[in-house]
Amino acid sequence: MKEATAEEIYQTLIRAGAKGVAKKAENTLAKVMPNTIAVPAEHLVERQKWVIEEALRLEESIKLIDQEIHTLLWGNPEKCVEPHPYTEILMSLPFISENIACTLIGVIGDIERFRTYKEFKKYLGVSAENKQSGISVTGTRQTYSGVRDARRVLYQIALIVLANGQKHPTVFKLYYDRKVNEGMNKKKAIGHLCGKIAALIYTVLKNKKIYDPIIHAKACGIKMDNLYLKNPSKEPQLLMSNKN
Repeated sequence: MKEATAEEIYQTLIRAGAKGVAKKAENTLAKVMPNTIAVPAEHLVERQKWVIEEALRLEESIKLIDQEIHTLLWGNPEKCVEPHPYTEILMSLPFISENIACTLIGVIGDIERFRTYKEFKKYLGVSAENKQSGISVTGTRQTYSGVRDARRVLYQIALIVLANGQKHPTVFKLYYDRKVNEGMNKKKAIGHLCGKIAALIYTVLKNKKIYDPIIHAKACGIKMDNLYLKNPSKEPQLLMSNKN
């Protein structure tokens, strides 16, 4: 193995079941191998074999879970499973994956049980509340209440939006930049962005309309020539909510 070429290492990894990382690992291992010392240790070989088998089982389990999530979202006529009514709406939002959509559906339940978007944001854990000392109000902070899983996925969405902001510009990225330019620290600006995303989710689900970034930008008073269009073939269908 010490004198193995990159191609030989690649084929060995394929046979071992590590197809997903074989191409990436072959060059790295080819550089490292000449400087290693092979020590025969049967118990380590068996342990490594067990670890690889467990990793392959976990990979297969994850694939099965992803298939179940897909079925729950989009339905399956053969299994008499109807598509969820929120699936297409949530998946029209930028950077929403099936896993995130499934989590949000599980957390939200029925959108009609929320009377206002402020009530919805508080339930998701991304609303603002007053900081108090005695009877004095010293400022505001993000609430500590709400559903933890919802807050987690909204934070993930916000980070994905910001990470892809240069390549895929969105209204959300411009909103974040505006808050930072106004002097708000970045952590607090991300919290505000999570609240904005929550308000948008409330709006599209309440109105039962597909998200449209162009109408969203116009409603927020933002001019964008190169908006990121997740589904460019779809017609605009959404009237967006508040500008704050």
